[in-house]
Amino acid sequence: MAHAFNSRLGIGPMSTESIEATFFYSHFYRKELMLISSKNQIDWNGGYVNRWNTKDYMEFVRQMKAKYPLAKVHICRDHCGPGFNGVDDLRDVYKTIESDIENGFDLVHIDFCHFKGPKDEQFEESKRAIKHCLMLNPNIRIEVGTDENEGVTYGLPNINELEKEIDYFKAVCDPEFYVVQTGSLIKEINQVGTFNGPFVEKMAALLHEKGLKMKEHNDDYLTKHDLHRREGLVDAMNIAPQLGVIQTQHVLAKCTIYGIDTTAFLERVYSGGKWKKWLLHNTPENKMLCCMIAGHYNFATDEYKRLIHELSQHEDVEESIRGELVKLIDHYVGA
Repeated sequence: MAHAFNSRLGIGPMSTESIEATFFYSHFYRKELMLISSKNQIDWNGGYVNRWNTKDYMEFVRQMKAKYPLAKVHICRDHCGPGFNGVDDLRDVYKTIESDIENGFDLVHIDFCHFKGPKDEQFEESKRAIKHCLMLNPNIRIEVGTDENEGVTYGLPNINELEKEIDYFKAVCDPEFYVVQTGSLIKEINQVGTFNGPFVEKMAALLHEKGLKMKEHNDDYLTKHDLHRREGLVDAMNIAPQLGVIQTQHVLAKCTIYGIDTTAFLERVYSGGKWKKWLLHNTPENKMLCCMIAGHYNFATDEYKRLIHELSQHEDVEESIRGELVKLIDHYVGA
């Protein structure tokens, strides 16, 4: 059996800077971390992060491991299931699994919440995918979660149903994490969810009794108070969009300072429309907010690269981006 993870934080690889910030922090502060790539970000056939496929991504990871030899960063697949990249074909899911394991991933999160079929069939297909992972690598770690995170408030009556689900998957594998919907939800540049304390306490007790660890998703924009409320209950959490927003804000602020025209980049981001899924109370007329929450989808574009090139004439902007991202990681991991 593979060594269990001791990491409490999963970080979205939103950019080369966020990946390097993760290795930097792990190396210098001796903290175990996870990188959690979604199918949209990095996949067997490409993604919006540097337009990398899985093999390209892992080549960069190898460079980071060489540069930061004391880092302990687990490479994880987040939300591996149909529909997360707009493709419902299960063959696409299996290509992701096979590419991940071939290229040395440490964990795969099997999530069939978008599976088009009844619940029992969803579970059966999830089990089949887990078994495929274990057939390819018996030591691969598995994260399980089959509910889409929409900030829903579960009540105590849901626990019996969830316990059956937990036992179903425990019979198939020894999950590293079980994902629980705690009420967390990200919209725009805010945490808009409500932490469901009584439910989370009961679920934590149930999972810990069964020897499992609770994983919470959508933990961006939590305050220190929010984090303290989770102590002893939530064993690990994921952040991703906030890193992209911080990087976008930092680059645009630096461009303002040095008088660099950002019009082409902002137009590219806005016309891409990726901001639509993140809006809550604001409207499409608030173009700057739209660009702030969707900038990271466009870090691989020529328009963004031109901004970085022009900024590099004034300072090492990539280093300063990494510095801002390290501060965020420390907010979640530091004392």
